Amino acid sequence: MTFTRKSLFSAVSAVALGFAALSVQAQPALTAATASGAATTASFTGGATINNGSSYTAAAASSAAVDVMGTIKVATADVGKKGALVALVQIPNMGVYQMVTGGFFLPWNGQVSSLQPFAVKTLAAQESVTVLNDLIGANSGLAGMSFQVFFGYYTNDNVSTLAYTGSPISFSIAAKPAAGCPTNSTLSTGGTFDGKPVCVLTGTITSNTHLNANNVYLLNGAVFIGNDNANSATLTIDAGVKVISPVGLNFLVIRRGSKIEALGSEAAPIIFTYDGDATATATTTGRWGGIIINGKAPVNGCAAGTVLCELEGEGSTGKYGGNTPTDSSGTLNYVIVKYPGQNITETNELNGIAFQGVGSGTAVDYVQVHGSSDDGVEFFGGTVNAKHLVLTSNEDDSFDWTFGYQGKSQHVVIKQRTGFGDRGIEADNNEFAHDSLPRSKPTLVNFTLIGRGAGGRGMELRRGTGANIHNAVVTNFANYCLDVNDTATFTNAGTSATALTGNLTMTGSRFDCTIPFALSSTEPWLLADWFAGQARNATGTADLTGFVNGPLINAVTASTFTDTFYDNVSHIGAVKDQASDWTAKWIFRD
Repeated sequence: MTFTRKSLFSAVSAVALGFAALSVQAQPALTAATASGAATTASFTGGATINNGSSYTAAAASSAAVDVMGTIKVATADVGKKGALVALVQIPNMGVYQMVTGGFFLPWNGQVSSLQPFAVKTLAAQESVTVLNDLIGANSGLAGMSFQVFFGYYTNDNVSTLAYTGSPISFSIAAKPAAGCPTNSTLSTGGTFDGKPVCVLTGTITSNTHLNANNVYLLNGAVFIGNDNANSATLTIDAGVKVISPVGLNFLVIRRGSKIEALGSEAAPIIFTYDGDATATATTTGRWGGIIINGKAPVNGCAAGTVLCELEGEGSTGKYGGNTPTDSSGTLNYVIVKYPGQNITETNELNGIAFQGVGSGTAVDYVQVHGSSDDGVEFFGGTVNAKHLVLTSNEDDSFDWTFGYQGKSQHVVIKQRTGFGDRGIEADNNEFAHDSLPRSKPTLVNFTLIGRGAGGRGMELRRGTGANIHNAVVTNFANYCLDVNDTATFTNAGTSATALTGNLTMTGSRFDCTIPFALSSTEPWLLADWFAGQARNATGTADLTGFVNGPLINAVTASTFTDTFYDNVSHIGAVKDQASDWTAKWIFRD
């Protein structure tokens, strides 16, 4: 029996792709083995993913499109030799299948001597392999099954030299969910939405809850997951799920100790929006509350000597903060949040996503906030890191931090719309005590900030904050590209524009604003001197097409990093070119 890529697995082989257009996170390590039992210096990594390798998983929903990616670091003695790449997929109660040329799968009899390659080539030092591509359990009859994937290579047509993954990539696809509303939700009597039943979430949920793609889910008022560090629960959301809200103060809060596992995909992002989304216009904002995540990472603002610093979130969203920098509140991956930011009062406002004391164990990658009436994202202390953020048409600040935020971000697009938007970045340490500890000091890499033309401010760094900013493009802000305010901010930065502490720095960045730097006769030194005195900064034309760099921007040499969180890319700004446009296939565009 022969299975083709269009039937059982939708499988495709890919050799030495390198994944240059993707941000592939570190693949899990796999043990190495050989057919002969001899030691090998070859090494293997790999995993199953539903998001192009931005994270790896051992379980997937039946509606998710699963890829299995692997990397072979070829033994030094084998580099340059003729090599054959092999792959096997084992499914309990179905057998073991070998991938052959053309992406076909054939049954394998278990004999090494009969093992067929799917590709033959001259071996490079590193070979990247995709064994399964877009495997959807619900569409292939494989829902509810588990898989083990092995891969490897041999040289010079001698299969006895086989080196392979001694430990396989193991993952399972969940069974198709039963019809009806899942646990902790109830069927709405108001009809369907997008042709699906509507299940209502309300109140405080204190047991694990799984939102599958059979339904649309409605937030009725303030919905809390878990109690504060008690009765903790995990809210799991499958790819393609839509969560809606009536207009008003309806919002989702993940309390300390609980988690959200929102695992969307490029083809099927998870969408949070309001129930009038179909009639929204380019000026629609602030129709519902947003998402609030409360974590147990450090914040500032408490009295000196306080053993456990905790703060109260805006809008009665609960306490946040603690002493666990690596705390995990779960995952946001391929998530779009549209038209949030409902105001409670003029000084008490909800953001698109509020990360309140959220720790670095939380994974945030491929997230868009569009049309918030307040900030797009705001970090209230904490250490959470983020990649691939798109913050569009937000009325107040797009990227905001305060209360000791110390996380990392890379690949961030900020785009205001005509007539709306205050600052691209608003940055505080603590508005009440500018030198409060721990001091805000995030690291921002590969940002593109596009202003609204008439009006708007690029970056305002103030109230004692630190920051290390690299590879930024800032353009089209009428008031300024950059402003630094408050004595504590300058003192933290250095004693002069060129005698810097390292707490407030910028490299590899390009400004294109009529007024690049806000001017003040009372500040201790000129921002223009600070900017010019650091490596590879310049003012000049920012030749963007949409979010995508042009040749002038790409001529700027990018800063590079040893921290493995960052992708060492060759460009400044968020998106190098059309071929590597990571926003192209999933974000919402007006």
